[in-house]
Amino acid sequence: ASYDEAAFLSVADLAKTLDVSEATLVRFARAIGYDGFRELRRCLQGLFRAKATPASRLQRTLGELSGSQGHVLTKVLEMEVQYLTEAAHSIDPDDFNQAVELLLGGHRIFVFGSGPSGILADLAELRFRRLGILTIAMTESGRHLLEKLQLLEVGDVVLATGFHYVRPELVAVLDHARATGCRSLLVTDTLGPALRGKVDVTLAARRGAVSTFHSLTVPMSILNALILAVAMARPDESLAALNRLQQLRVASGLD
Repeated sequence: ASYDEAAFLSVADLAKTLDVSEATLVRFARAIGYDGFRELRRCLQGLFRAKATPASRLQRTLGELSGSQGHVLTKVLEMEVQYLTEAAHSIDPDDFNQAVELLLGGHRIFVFGSGPSGILADLAELRFRRLGILTIAMTESGRHLLEKLQLLEVGDVVLATGFHYVRPELVAVLDHARATGCRSLLVTDTLGPALRGKVDVTLAARRGAVSTFHSLTVPMSILNALILAVAMARPDESLAALNRLQQLRVASGLD
């Protein structure tokens, strides 16, 4: 009945949610004809992708909004606050600190985001660059992505965003980063289990039920926290870069 939720949970997370052992889930998967839980989860993900179209997700969200009392703005804001609160409890502070150290240790930062999450990559590029950190946004798709991806060198770090679907571009970025010897971190909602082993750090925060319409509020807040944490770790360099930028604006008349 809740395949859309189970499809994106690891066996450990699903076992905890259902209050059963991981072995029970594996035995269940085998009892209904699968080699194991991983194969069952792939089947559930395929079912989800076939049914959870953008239109169906929006339709479900509209139904939830129209079925409850209150102004739509208030209800949407309340939903976002709830997701942000859940995110605060779902991300391990140690993982976040490790992500910050990874970013601080990189020679350059390459930020990947495809589709709507390309906005996140552009935002991160802008704000890291203003802090004096050489940052390159990778928002292209297909072979056009490779033109920037080939610039990766040892010592660079990749900050990737990805949600719901394991897109070929995301896999290509993470695989090339690992092959090149670059560290990588992933901001996601449900893709952590599917990409385990391909990234050094995963910051996973749910954005509500996977079958509903989602905003970028939660991942954007995580990115903002990463950017500010990096600035806090190097305040002199960050402030100096911003002052140089302001001086250039005044001197050039392009303020």
